[in-house]
This record gives sequence, C-alpha cells and structure tokens, in this order.
Amino acid sequence: YPNSILINNITGVIHTELKNYSLAKNLFNKVVNLNPKYNDGFYNLANIYNKLGEEENAIKNYEKVIELDKSYYKAYNNLGNIFRKKNLNKKALEFYILTLNINPNYIRGYYNLAGVLQHYILDEKNKYINKFFLYLLEKKIIVRPNAIATNVINGLFLNTNLKDNFSLVENNIYPKNLNKIIEGLNDNKLLLQFMKVCPIPNYYFEKNFIKIRNEILNQIYNLNFEKNYLKFLVALSSQCFLNEYVYTETDEEIFKVNKINERIINNINTKEINDLEILILSCYAPLYSFDWCEKINPSNELKETFILQYKNHIKEKKHIQKIRTVKEINDSVSIKVKNQYEENPYPRWTNLGLSIEPRVIKEVIDEINLNIDLKKINFSKNVEILIAGCGTGQHAITTASKYKNAEIFALDLSFNSLAYAKRKAEELNCNNIKFIQGDLLDLRKLDKKFDIIESVGVLHHMADPLLGWGCLTDCLKKDALMLIGLYSEKARENIANIREKINSLKIKTTKENIINFRKDIFENNTTIRDSIKYSPDFYSTSGVRDLLFHVQEHRFTIKKIRNYLNKLGLVFLGFEDT
Repeated sequence: YPNSILINNITGVIHTELKNYSLAKNLFNKVVNLNPKYNDGFYNLANIYNKLGEEENAIKNYEKVIELDKSYYKAYNNLGNIFRKKNLNKKALEFYILTLNINPNYIRGYYNLAGVLQHYILDEKNKYINKFFLYLLEKKIIVRPNAIATNVINGLFLNTNLKDNFSLVENNIYPKNLNKIIEGLNDNKLLLQFMKVCPIPNYYFEKNFIKIRNEILNQIYNLNFEKNYLKFLVALSSQCFLNEYVYTETDEEIFKVNKINERIINNINTKEINDLEILILSCYAPLYSFDWCEKINPSNELKETFILQYKNHIKEKKHIQKIRTVKEINDSVSIKVKNQYEENPYPRWTNLGLSIEPRVIKEVIDEINLNIDLKKINFSKNVEILIAGCGTGQHAITTASKYKNAEIFALDLSFNSLAYAKRKAEELNCNNIKFIQGDLLDLRKLDKKFDIIESVGVLHHMADPLLGWGCLTDCLKKDALMLIGLYSEKARENIANIREKINSLKIKTTKENIINFRKDIFENNTTIRDSIKYSPDFYSTSGVRDLLFHVQEHRFTIKKIRNYLNKLGLVFLGFEDT
C-alpha cells in the first residue's frame, strides 16, 4: 500500500524515534501531499523541521495544523517553544496561554509557562494569567515559587484590586477600614496562595502586612474576634513562618503578644482559647516555640498552620536521630558554617521544579551543550551521584528527579538542614536519596567514587576552596562529571561592599541586628545598597544571613577558576547557563 496515509505516517514516526530525520521528513511530506487536510501529518512534519533546526518551516507547518484545527493545543505549545528558543518570550507566553486555555490539564504546558516566566517580566494586563499562576503555586513540583515571584507580584497588581486594598492601609483613617481591607484580601485567592508558598520579595507588601498584622493584633488583644480575620491570618502566619519572622516589631507589639500568650497559658485547661489568639501569635513566632502548643487539639481552621509550624518541626527532630554521620567535624571554619545553618537552615521552601520524568545521564547532559563527546563515555547503568552541600534539599531532590536509575548521596554540615531535606523528600515521594551529615573535607571516609558530583554554593564558604574542590575530585570515577557553582567577583561586587560595611561596623550576627540592618537599608535610600532590595534572599532571615552575614565567603573570577582547574587536573566542559 504505497499510498496509505496511515502506514506512511507511522513509518515516519518510527524514523523520527530512530533519529532518521531526513527520511522521516520525506515520509511526512508524502503524507500531507496525499491528504492536504491531514493535520497530524502537518504536526509531525513541523516536529521534524524543528528537530532539523529549520524553524521557519516548522512555524509554517504548526500554523497549518492550527488552521485545520483551532483546538490542536500541542501545536500552540510547540510554537511557544520555538519562540522561547528565539528569546521572543512575550510571544512564547501568548502561545503557552493559548495552549492551556484549550487544555487546562496539559502538564507540560505548565512547565513551559513556568520556564518562560523566569525570563520575561509581565508588564500589561492579562485576563488569563492569574489562574495559571494560581495553578503553578498550588502544585508542589512544577516550579520554585521564588523563580516566578516577580511576575506573580505584577499579576496581582495588574489583574486584581490589590493596590486598592493596600491604598486603604495607607489611609489616615486606616484602622476603621480594617474589615473592608481583610474582606478584599480574603477574596484574592492568588495572593493568599502566594503568601503560603514563599517569602514575598517586595517591600511594599511587607510594609502593608506589618501594618495589618499590628492592627489585627490590637483587635485580638482587645478580645475583638472577627471571624473574617481567620482566612487571611492563616496565610499571613505562613508568610511570617516562611520568612522566619523577618518583619520589624514594636515594643508595644511584643507586650501585646506576651499578654495574649499569658492568656492562652491561663486558659489552656478551660479550653477558652480563640483560634485567632493562636493564629496571631503564630504571626510573631513559630508555634513550636510555645510550650502550650503540644496541649492544643487544633480545630479544622488551625490544622494547616499546626502542620506547617508544629508537626513538621516534630518530624524533623525525629529525622535528626536517624541521620548517618561521616565523622565529627574538626575544621574551624566548617564548624562556624555548620552552626550558622543549624540556627538558620537555608532556604525554607515549599514547592520545587522537578523533572516530568527521569532520563539517562547522556540525555540530560546532551541538553546542556557541553564540549564533550558523550559517545566516548560509558556511564554505569545504576549511577551514583553526590550532592556535596545539599542544604535543605532543593538541589538533591531536583537532581534525584532528573536522572534515571540513580542513587543520590546528599551530604551537608547541618543536621537541621538535612532533617528539613529528608522531610521534604518524603513529602515529594523521592525515595532514592541517602542523607549524610559531615564535612566534604572528610569525604574519603565514605570510601566511594561517583559518576557525577554536584556542589553548588558550597566551596566559596570553605576556609580553602581549592582543598575542598580537591576532596571532591578525589571521589570522581574515571570520565565522571562535576557541576560546580561559585560566587562571581563581578556579580557580587555590591554585596561585597555591604559585607565590608557590616564588618567595619562590627555588627554581630543576631536576628535583631539582621532585622535592624534590613530596616536601615529600606529607610536610607543609598544608591550603593539599593540593588540588594531586589534579591529574593533579602526577604527572609536565613536569606539575609546567607547573603550578607555569612561567616565565610570567597568570590571567583574566570581566571581564578581556570587556575584551580589546572591545579586539579580537571577539564572544563562549559557553563551550564550561557
């Protein structure tokens, strides 16, 4: 049957899978010539042109598919991919929105939308985008919320009445408007979800939340228990917990918080405690810090807050008992760094961008465009990967989702960070990670060689980065790969200046000093420090500590990296991000 559309089309699909693209192209051309209204044929042909790098021909054929069938969502999606590759992000965004409007359950479309939102700033109204933001923030595995936070903020300002709500907070008769403000905020689903998943990196939000929190505190202190505070307070409580209570507090607020706490202690046996009293305290300190917390049987309204601020903490404490230790840490700088992350595990996070499906090493590496001939490297079928300095688990869990048949060894100095990571791995059903406590200087004690070693944001916090990098190199198998992330001298110039200022003023690293230093930066608009306000890390206690108050920091130039690589006998394959 030489003219069978079905057989020619299927044969073309098989040759596409075998990467015989020229042969597949001829077959699909035959198919669409046999039937000029066969949209699957045009779609397959467009995909082949795309693979061959003939983007204009691919675009024409995707457009033909859409002309034949306006609801062919994968054609819109693939057009979005082409425009995204061309850095035409606004156009790509339009096509991803069209894709998801046709098929709101197309998970790959959401991944693509999240990807483009990290390279494009929303600057005009869009009646569809907020519902997709909400979906992205509700799902735990598509994107890190802080990666799209700027666009969510713009979506809230452009497409909701949030500015009107906040303008009432700035009004002279503000306290009288409180109920109206809360009502408006409660109706804003996207805002409430945003508050629950990441520290919002915007001082305008922070200022308003501080004022609203203070006024709700006044009302609850005076036994005014308005029910409509509840929904908003659950979200505000999450926000304060995630930013580790980085907001400023007045002496009057501290006094009222203490009085409400005393009230709860006195009433704990009589059960005359209002949910709002517990919620407002959880906006000033984590629930696990209150002794009475274990005696509370939370109502349905409080369950979410109790899981976040109390039960998760109990789980993490149990995990600490089971974490394997390599060896007691002896290096003086490593001990200081360990202490920092025991006090402030960094970062505190909720959602993550994980791979849709795991792939073999060669497929993953092939996408990064490295200077490497993958045909000459034979990776073992069951790969072993080391994450050196896994922190609270974002890096380890992301890597675990990326590689097929992989066992991940995640090492960190801090027990509290590892316990957080282990809890999150369980929550996301990630079962192929072994969490280990120890110093990467003692890695040889593991007596193990790895196919891949990844260490991002770690070596520059060591006393001697070259010594640390050498320890990692010793643990590589032959022809193994290493991914290293280092601070850039150029990119951190402004941060280095602020760190020098902190050191010259001899500001001690306490939570109070971190909060006051932040306040000074917001209130004194000195140009040299202004850019720091745009760092997401500036909106949480552990973030500010990691950014500006870290006990140890080195910065690197390209020349310095080249020098290290030569000393270690490593071959540079390229940058992961161009």
